[in-house]
Amino acid sequence: MNTTIETSPTTFRYRAIDAKGHVRSGRLGARSRDAAMADLVAGGLRPIAISAESTFASGRSTLPIAETALALRILADLLDSGLPLARALATLETLASPRWRALLPGVRQAVREGRSLAGALSESSAAPPEVVIGIINAGERGSGLIAALRHAGALCEEAAATRSAVRSALAYPMLLAGAGSAAVVLLVGVVIPRFATILGDLGQSLPPSTRIVLGAAGVMRAAWLPSTLAAIVTGVLWYAWVSTAEGRRQWHAVLLRVPIIGAVRLADASARICTALSALLASGVAIAPALSGAARAAGDAELHARILEARKSVEQGERTSAALARHGAATELVVRLAQAGEESGRLADMLAHAARMERDRVTRQVRGAVRLIEPLLIIVFGGIVALVASALLQALYSVRPGA
Repeated sequence: MNTTIETSPTTFRYRAIDAKGHVRSGRLGARSRDAAMADLVAGGLRPIAISAESTFASGRSTLPIAETALALRILADLLDSGLPLARALATLETLASPRWRALLPGVRQAVREGRSLAGALSESSAAPPEVVIGIINAGERGSGLIAALRHAGALCEEAAATRSAVRSALAYPMLLAGAGSAAVVLLVGVVIPRFATILGDLGQSLPPSTRIVLGAAGVMRAAWLPSTLAAIVTGVLWYAWVSTAEGRRQWHAVLLRVPIIGAVRLADASARICTALSALLASGVAIAPALSGAARAAGDAELHARILEARKSVEQGERTSAALARHGAATELVVRLAQAGEESGRLADMLAHAARMERDRVTRQVRGAVRLIEPLLIIVFGGIVALVASALLQALYSVRPGA
């Protein structure tokens, strides 16, 4: 059964009056402002104000993905045991993480007032990723809420596992870089200035290597403040730029063109897109709205836009695999497996398989890069320390007592 859900790149803020005369506010996804207004009217609300906000530029916070996975799994089990939704949400308050406990009373109250679970979550100040809300929405409209919650929980678990693997791989290089940087700062800021004072008091000429090291240390001490200020200004300007929807998209487009980094980002985003798209299709969502939901899971503004362009092509009759390939919205592996899924009638299964393969490839690529970075960092920082130490030792050996 295909269930159509209202998913689009646009999220609308609204204020409306309900049947009891109370003013309600929140967010909802719709293809246009008119569609958002129609949804509110259909839900028994009289709109007062509706305004669009950018998906990427909104300041809405999201819940940690691992905590979301656990909460969704627990809620599915509670519902499966026979508890009604409101009672299951009340029980979840005692079992969930602190962030979810703060969110649940409002969600439970909205459910008691007749709102769907997906609608209640979407209106909260902190919420799961929008693709999760889309899966829940599809479950409530026909495919089954319990199954939808488990699909969404599995999606979050896979995303959390990938993030954990990448962070674990990067932990040691980051520690090594921090320790090496601290050692260089100590040498430049403390050791070399004191040594320079001692050598200056001796009144003897210094070897060329020592003079070079002392000169470089002096330049670094003089330049650290202007460099720091320039870095702060650059960072503020960059943050202001990427805070806009267009700036974020341009920045992500640049990253996708960077060798190695771009390939890893594309594979990682493709894995998330395939996982979300597979879960939405398995929940009964039609392919076009499922692509919109999957676009929100990309985590990349440029790929988000490409997926939406691919959706337009699909709505015009083009096959999903061909649309993804033409717009560069996924890796070649994803395109091929999607084509195989279309031909065999198992698109959701093949997309889930593609997601697993792309996640494995991302983990391998990151670990491979880390294996290269670790010795490189050791060589760089070890070389700096060795250069400074040799220069200082040469200065010591050049000192002639009584000269």
